[in-house]
Amino acid sequence: MNYYVFLVILFAAAGVAAAGAGRLRFSFPEKLETRLLWLMTLLFFLVYAALGCYKLEAMQMGNWDFGIYDSMLRNAANGRGLMQDYRGAFDHFSPISLLFAPLYRLYDTQMWLVLIQAAALAFAAPLLHATAKLRFRKGGFPLLLTAMYLFNPYYSRMVLFDFHAESLFPLFFFGAFYFLGRKRMLPFFLLLALSPLVKEDFVIPVGATGLWLLTQRGRRLWGAGAIAAALFWTFFVLKIYYPYILNVNYFHYGRYELFAPTFSQTLHNAGAMTGRLLYESVPGVVLSVLVPFALLPLGNWKMFVLLWLPVIGIQLVSAQPHQQLLMSHYSSALLAVTPVVALYGMRSLRAMSRKRRQLRRLKQPALAAAVVLMLGCHVVCCDLPLSRYVQYTVDKLPPYQGGVLSLPLRPIYWEEMLNRLLHADGARALFEQLPLTPESTVVCQNEPGVWFLPKARVFDFPVIGFGTPPVFRADFFVLDRNNYSGRKETFYELPPVLNSLLPEEEYGVIDDPGGVLIFYRRATGTQPAAR
Repeated sequence: MNYYVFLVILFAAAGVAAAGAGRLRFSFPEKLETRLLWLMTLLFFLVYAALGCYKLEAMQMGNWDFGIYDSMLRNAANGRGLMQDYRGAFDHFSPISLLFAPLYRLYDTQMWLVLIQAAALAFAAPLLHATAKLRFRKGGFPLLLTAMYLFNPYYSRMVLFDFHAESLFPLFFFGAFYFLGRKRMLPFFLLLALSPLVKEDFVIPVGATGLWLLTQRGRRLWGAGAIAAALFWTFFVLKIYYPYILNVNYFHYGRYELFAPTFSQTLHNAGAMTGRLLYESVPGVVLSVLVPFALLPLGNWKMFVLLWLPVIGIQLVSAQPHQQLLMSHYSSALLAVTPVVALYGMRSLRAMSRKRRQLRRLKQPALAAAVVLMLGCHVVCCDLPLSRYVQYTVDKLPPYQGGVLSLPLRPIYWEEMLNRLLHADGARALFEQLPLTPESTVVCQNEPGVWFLPKARVFDFPVIGFGTPPVFRADFFVLDRNNYSGRKETFYELPPVLNSLLPEEEYGVIDDPGGVLIFYRRATGTQPAAR
């Protein structure tokens, strides 16, 4: 049995037990509801901003992707080109990111990205609440829905994983549906149609929203407009932006294995993909998105099929495990779309209950079960501060998993967090001895790379596009054996790449007992002492 399916059974059993009590009252006076809303919003912002600052200080942010956005905004702020990161041309379409470049001009600090991401995701919550309040003027469902969004394990994954412009998407999507609820179609359409400015991936929810609108009387023209907007941005990004503005190829086609050069190969790929979707990890992944929202998206079948399924489907048909399992930041679109679909699902269920009186008796037990599901999923499955590239729908959760607002429940985890911070302090003390200049070249491992970005010319390790290290004579090669988030066996394959430098008089070696390994060009005058 899929591991997450087993967890769902446990959560459901707890929900049934809570429903049996049936006395939960999730309704508050309006002033108290408003205070609780802002208390939750501020609490999530402050806690996750603090955890983000910790991750940055403990070197738990990586060049991919925190460093990419950091260098791109710094380059823009200092006149070194637009949409240019430390690797060269930025490989996604995200012009909205440049709005934050003036902050780097005001004060150059990487903390901006931590604060922006925490603020964008947290302060989308009042907008979702206002949207739900238009449909449910009485009762506590708007506050419950907002809590479901904030306590969603994928929320913690998004806010803790490096930095991504995708964190802005809930603001756009919630804002669009807020105006839709007020029947102000022009601002609704503008917010929806402009959301691909956050990232090109969001043409999928734009087009899917258009499909759903085609089923709504009086809104079919707007639906056609949304589909046209999605097609326009797709054409602009693929046929104009990359080939003529950036002069680079869009290589992310490789994420999808469905399309092939021949029709027969495409059919073969489709058959193989169908088998994977039916029998492998997909049930757990789908449930991991639906269960924190108490399966409410299923209540409105049109929205579920036409809007929700395409948004998750584009991830499930990918050839990349990160997308198939919604790892890293690949749940960003679902993080915004699922609460909206849950809102309309609850609206449909309310209409059904008004027609059938016996269903009204289930209202309070259902709310009790929903709260238990929401909190159970959060406590057991929320991402923790040291998590990177993890998923919880296939493999068993590690024994130290579990937290509240991603604050670990076990003391051993806090001890490890302190150890990582102390290690990072020691590594920085060593790095600060290096005679770096803006023209110094540093070939760097992903984890410590973020520290070097404002100080030197940084290249990923192994060197991509610059030949092997003996050909590309970098001033420094930096690795950290005690701060590596990938497979250990992969890490220990990296130093042999540099073995050819060891016998050469041109390079010296610092092999620090703390795990840092540095090859340095002797001509730089580097003579730092290991700890």
